[in-house]
Amino acid sequence: MKKRIITPFLFLILITGFSQNLNFEVHGNYTHPIKVEKLQDARSMGDIIPYYPAGWIMSYVTVEMSAISDGNTLMATGTNDILTAEQIILLNSAEIGTEIVINIRYLSENSVNNESEERTLHYSTTVVPEIQAEYPSGYQHLAQYLKENAIDKISENESGKIELAVVRFTVNEEGQIDNAQISKTSGNPEIDKLLLGVINNMPKWRPAEDSNGMRVGQEFEFTVGNNSGC
Repeated sequence: MKKRIITPFLFLILITGFSQNLNFEVHGNYTHPIKVEKLQDARSMGDIIPYYPAGWIMSYVTVEMSAISDGNTLMATGTNDILTAEQIILLNSAEIGTEIVINIRYLSENSVNNESEERTLHYSTTVVPEIQAEYPSGYQHLAQYLKENAIDKISENESGKIELAVVRFTVNEEGQIDNAQISKTSGNPEIDKLLLGVINNMPKWRPAEDSNGMRVGQEFEFTVGNNSGC
C-alpha cells in the first residue's frame, strides 16, 4: 500500500525566496515532527511533547490522545502524564503520515489570586520518515527553478494583489510529482495555472525513505504571496 506523509514546517524548510514583493517557499504542513522510533519508545507525555510543563500542573482533569490517518481516528485516554497501555498501543500502531493529537485538561494555580483554574494543553505531531525527499540538485537550484519559471513571470501589479497562494503536491515513491492541486487560490486563474504548472513540470526528486529503506510518498506545499516566506 502506498503511504503519503506530511512533513512538518519547522522540521523541513526546503527553500525560501523573495522576488517582486513576493515571498515563496516549499515546506511541509505541520509544525511538530516525530520519528517512528521515538514514538515507540515514549512512556510519558514528556517523551512526546518538548518542554512538557509538568511543573504547571496541579492535577489532571482529562488526558485524551488520538491518532488520525487516512481520515480514520483512533482514541485512547489516560489520567495523567504517564502513558497507559492503551495509549502505548495506539502510538506503536502509528504509521508514517499519522497525526497524533493530544488534548490535556488540567488544573493550575493562578499566580495572581493563588486559586486553581482549569486550562487546556493542545499538541499535535506528525510521524515523519527517516530520510526526507530531496530536490535532486539541491535546495538553491529548487529556489532558482521556481523563481525563473513562476515568480519572475508574475507582473509587479499582480504580485501586489496576492496575499497567499498555496499549491499542495506529493513527491511519490518514484520521486515524481503527484496530485498537485491549488489549496488556496491566488485570486487570479492565470497565476494559479502558472504555479500549478511549475510544480507539475519539476524534475524527479529523490524520494523519502522509512527506517527500513522503503520509499514512501511525501506531501509538500509551495506557498507564494506577501504573507508567506520568512
